[in-house]
Amino acid sequence: MLPTHRALAIALLLATLSPAQAKPERIVSLGLCTDQLLLLLAERSQIASLSARAVDPRMSYLADAVGDIPLNNASAEQVIGFAPDLVIASEFVGSDAVRLLRRLGYDVRRLPVATSIDEIYRQLETVADWTGNPGRAAAAIATMRERLARIRARHGDRPNRRIIAYAPNGYTVGSGTLEHDLFAAAGYRNLAAEMGIVGFRPISLETLLAADPDVLQIDRRLSPEASLASSRLEHPALAVLAGRREVLDIPTPLRICPGPMVVDAVELMAVRR
Repeated sequence: MLPTHRALAIALLLATLSPAQAKPERIVSLGLCTDQLLLLLAERSQIASLSARAVDPRMSYLADAVGDIPLNNASAEQVIGFAPDLVIASEFVGSDAVRLLRRLGYDVRRLPVATSIDEIYRQLETVADWTGNPGRAAAAIATMRERLARIRARHGDRPNRRIIAYAPNGYTVGSGTLEHDLFAAAGYRNLAAEMGIVGFRPISLETLLAADPDVLQIDRRLSPEASLASSRLEHPALAVLAGRREVLDIPTPLRICPGPMVVDAVELMAVRR
């Protein structure tokens, strides 16, 4: 028989090396993007609650898949009521709730904002590992890679076109954003990035008109139509430019969060190039 201390050391080593880890059984998501990753990668029985945004068809690609899964408002008090063994959130979502839940000892994990398709692959793998379903991520990534390769083969020989995005409050998207990477994957040159814009930044209507893009992507869904934020999108000068240039309307749910749905956005843009 091994001495007690040796037996204990071996037992600890085996425990460290063992890949077996219990799957979380009650997972709560605090925001739209993690909602969708859970719906894609977790077993339905594992999902204790999703955020209220999960059922908003204007934003959520998987709104119809939520069904009777309970919803939350991203407050710590409500999350505690679901007795979660894992809470997930994207960066900048539910920050106050995340801090309180961590202080109370809950397992809370956060995902950074995805700024490229490669980062989407990593996030799929990460969430699949957290939920104990790595095979689901592998299948999703393989399908995405195959579809993107087909899109390049079908449309890659078309000329690049100059594009700029314009959203409520005059915001555009520069380099270091997921939309910039989607533009590149679809064969477009992002004029905002060529201006030196990084991330999300407002630009004047005069700057937009001077850029004279081949294609405009105007996002009318991020704010109510009658809001002050959306008023710039109704400016007569923008209407004149839109009348002379092609306007892309890529549905928000296809591009606002990381996931396989971004390939649909790439395909819609590539076909129009």
